[in-house]
Amino acid sequence: MAQIQSYSNLDQGQFDKLVSQDFPFIISDCNFGSCLQKWNAEYLSSKLNGSSVKVHVSEEPVLNFLTKNFRYETQNFGEFLQKCAHPDGDQQYLYLRSIGVDKRGRDVADIQKHFPQIADDLVMPPFANFCTDIDCEEEGTTKCTKRHLFSSVFRISSKELVVWTHYDMVDNILLQVKGEKRVTLFPPSDAPFLYIRGDKSEIADLDQENIEAEYPLFSQATRLDCHLGEGDAIFIPALWFHTTKALQFSIGVNFFWKDRQLAAFYNRTDVYGNKDLIPAADAYSNVDKALKHLSKLPPKYRQFYLHMIIARLNKELTE
Repeated sequence: MAQIQSYSNLDQGQFDKLVSQDFPFIISDCNFGSCLQKWNAEYLSSKLNGSSVKVHVSEEPVLNFLTKNFRYETQNFGEFLQKCAHPDGDQQYLYLRSIGVDKRGRDVADIQKHFPQIADDLVMPPFANFCTDIDCEEEGTTKCTKRHLFSSVFRISSKELVVWTHYDMVDNILLQVKGEKRVTLFPPSDAPFLYIRGDKSEIADLDQENIEAEYPLFSQATRLDCHLGEGDAIFIPALWFHTTKALQFSIGVNFFWKDRQLAAFYNRTDVYGNKDLIPAADAYSNVDKALKHLSKLPPKYRQFYLHMIIARLNKELTE
């Protein structure tokens, strides 16, 4: 498989062509605004100290969503930043993935809306061709051909913190503003090798010793690692599995957008961009029903029909 390439001075046509290839790429030397010069713990503390944020807190650097080795705490933004950037002797690993303010969890993350004190520091890259018209209808009735932002997500993490391997339903650009970060990706075709539960992998620590002893299929996966320095960004296509490791105190931003052709299939209650498309969710439900029916049969017959179903699915993959 090809390696992740880096591109600079992109224009809209080049960006569109690269996105259409459905393969990650790094964006360097791009103007994302004064955030690249301003944003650090001290500056953000001075701007956001009066606000509060909900953060992940763990005694372990590798966060595992499936085992929940972390807890959620609401903290003062300034205090959170200082603990995150300048940890004391009792090391805690802190992680902010910004969310909306709706207590019912129905609000999509939006830096312009939820962090207006610093919103002007962040510039949307012209090559991404994002629509900024708040009156524009994005769900299929408009002739607008621009990309419509689904969400803009603030991410801040302690040094060494690892975010679990997962996939999203929407394309995104991850901008590294402060610090350095390792991004590891796997193509969608690697799903059989990553021990997926829901949208997340059971393999929490990709750097653990003897990983293949516990997860033997992982040896067949195609791992792509890349390094993001300050000011670098990476395009992560929908359905690509990815995980990040903060090599230093880290500040970043995600720009997520939906595929207009899939507008009718997105789950409208999805505020994170990771709920499966409606037809896929229905298909999963039918698989569960099929397995329940087959469980009534003796093992010999159950295995026979499971093999028959697998054969039909493999045929679909090759046609």
